[in-house]
Amino acid sequence: MKRLAICIFLISYAFVAGAQNVVKLLEKLNKTRKDTNRINMQLQLARHYLYKPGRPHTDMDSAVYYITQAEMLSKTIHATAHLDSVVFIKGELAIEQNNLSLANQIFTEAANHYQAHRQPLKEANVWRYYANHMPASDKAKTDNKLKIHNKAYEIYLKNGFKLQAANEQFDIALTYQNANQFDKAEQNYILVIRQFELLKSSRIAEAYYNLADTYYRKGEMPKELLARINCVNAYDANPKHDTYWGQYYYFTLGVAYYNKRQFEQALVYHQKCVDIAGKLNDYEMYNLGVHEILTCYINLKKYPTAIAYLKKTYQKFPKKTVIEESMFLSAEMKLYNHMKNNARAEKMIPRFKKTFLLVRDGIPDESKKNYNAMDNFIATYDPLPKHYLLTKQWTKLADELKILEALPTDKMSVLSKMTIYQHRFKVDSAKGEFLAALKGFQRIKIIKDSLTNIATSKQISELETKYLSVQKDKKIQELNNQSAIQKNNLEKIHQQRNITLAGVLVGFLLAGILYFAYRSKQRSNFKLKNKQEEINIQNTSLSFLLNEKEKLLQDKDNLLERQQDLLTEKEWLLREVHHRVKNNLQIVMSLLYTQSAYLQNTDARDAIRDSQNRVQAISIIHQKLYSKSNVATIVMADYITDLVRYLYTCYDCGNRKIRFQENLDQVNLDISQAVPMGLILNEAITNCIKYAFDKTGGEILINAKLSAPETITLLISDNGKGLPTNFDLTETSSLGMEMMKALSKQLGGTFEIKNGPGVNVLVIFKVERQIRRLSS
Repeated sequence: MKRLAICIFLISYAFVAGAQNVVKLLEKLNKTRKDTNRINMQLQLARHYLYKPGRPHTDMDSAVYYITQAEMLSKTIHATAHLDSVVFIKGELAIEQNNLSLANQIFTEAANHYQAHRQPLKEANVWRYYANHMPASDKAKTDNKLKIHNKAYEIYLKNGFKLQAANEQFDIALTYQNANQFDKAEQNYILVIRQFELLKSSRIAEAYYNLADTYYRKGEMPKELLARINCVNAYDANPKHDTYWGQYYYFTLGVAYYNKRQFEQALVYHQKCVDIAGKLNDYEMYNLGVHEILTCYINLKKYPTAIAYLKKTYQKFPKKTVIEESMFLSAEMKLYNHMKNNARAEKMIPRFKKTFLLVRDGIPDESKKNYNAMDNFIATYDPLPKHYLLTKQWTKLADELKILEALPTDKMSVLSKMTIYQHRFKVDSAKGEFLAALKGFQRIKIIKDSLTNIATSKQISELETKYLSVQKDKKIQELNNQSAIQKNNLEKIHQQRNITLAGVLVGFLLAGILYFAYRSKQRSNFKLKNKQEEINIQNTSLSFLLNEKEKLLQDKDNLLERQQDLLTEKEWLLREVHHRVKNNLQIVMSLLYTQSAYLQNTDARDAIRDSQNRVQAISIIHQKLYSKSNVATIVMADYITDLVRYLYTCYDCGNRKIRFQENLDQVNLDISQAVPMGLILNEAITNCIKYAFDKTGGEILINAKLSAPETITLLISDNGKGLPTNFDLTETSSLGMEMMKALSKQLGGTFEIKNGPGVNVLVIFKVERQIRRLSS
């Protein structure tokens, strides 16, 4: 029989400052001022010494010392919230010292204080904290713990704290579960789940998990499976679920499916458990999940897959505990049993028994942490008795059975008991002790019936009760009418004969009906068989189509990845082009500068200087394109600012008292528009610097605004001398003016120059692919 789930569920968390951090904590405490941080550290140290495993008496004294220090400091600085924490830990200290009367006094005074100040939430929190820390080692203490839990629950409920009330009811159910009062635990968990669903609490999966454990410990395996499924569904539906607990939920659902011999389903959830445990480096859960996957493969007769998986996973976490090592040995021997490789199994026996002897010795300690420790041992040890059963070594099987039967039965589930009963049945049968074997068989059948027909058994019990009641009424009636019955004896005999004949006729009729029903059922089964074959064929076709779909999706992903690589490569090539163009333009500027050094004519040198500025205007564009992520467009405002800065320096505008004012929109321009716009700006600004001002200087205004949808208005104006009175744009033939007019046409816009005050150069053009930059 498959071993049951190992539900490693922690009932409560100890508030412990890790021993490895105590030295650092003490160092920080010595450096801390007398404030709330110091109180927090004192409380951490108190809890460390209070809950330190195997603590000596000196540790308890240390806990008392730090609690006292925290209480004194809380009162001194009037830290009310921290004083509440001190009260709680004083109550914990009293419980740890087994001074329950003092603990009750401490928590009662705290609760009464909050009640007097009309703070019901804090009052209920005190009772809940007290109940959660109270021991429940016997029935009296359990009843007292439940009484306090119920007191907190009533306060929460009365004052409208619905979520807190539901959480408190969860604690009540857990207390019943730990006290082995499973019926009450079941009732409370069902109520808790309804409340959690109404409140949309994230603890629904946790509640289903505990409910499933309750069914498991009651031996109600069908209900357990249903609760496990609901647990996983609630976990998957919660987008903020805790991955750590997911591995336990998947693991236990896989085990429940395994117990129903649905091995394919079990594999799915065990693999999910292993995947999570591997990512979390949780070696204990990883090895548990691996063991379950191996047993699934074995039961599915996928022996090569099981062998390969065993080799692959054994070294994932090489450092193993004795229990984890026993799991791998159990899976390996089970594999040899199923493969009927008795020789390999026989060689494993010495190592197997040595390991499991250590596991058996540790069961009492393990049982304190995990109530399934006994079931785990029986299930993983079972391949050795199975080997002796397969090889018909009855004496050795009997010896192993004595080991299992010596274990305490109160710690076993019904499935573990059935495993032992089945082995005992085989041994008794082999020895010829058929009476004992028959009794064993009856015990096995009773357990199987209880696992599969619990609801039916209850219905039968109810029917038996009703039957006995009816029989009792009939007996009374028979006693009351005894004289009448005796007088009519002959008449009854005659009626009985008629009834017998009628019964025979009815029997023949029923036999005919049953025969025709049987034939009809055979025909229905034949049709269902044909339908099932058709469904199987369709499922095969669907599986093929799904595989094809996955392949096509993979091809699509590969193409998208290749496309992205090509786009990246294209972007780098464009950057390289812009970089080289910028370098070539710099070379041209250097050549012009060198040429101007050999010229004596001032006009020639000015012309070369103007050419340098034009080249620089273009060079700035390419420099910006290769130095930013977007190689297709340039930000107009940034470009104009850089160009103005260059011309400001080039013409020594600072000493000439020439100022610039910019009013620019953040607009992206394509390079095909940025170059002509930059040359227009260069010509217009250069003319202003050269001709507009005298020695007193002046101001140049540059406006570049998105004045209409997809339209830019570019204005360069100065407050200088202005144009000559006889200036006519149509008759002007200077290179600069001709360039600005030609470049405006290239932009697909209009060009206008007019007087006063100063000179105003106006260019209006539409933007190609304009994209507003989002303001940061």
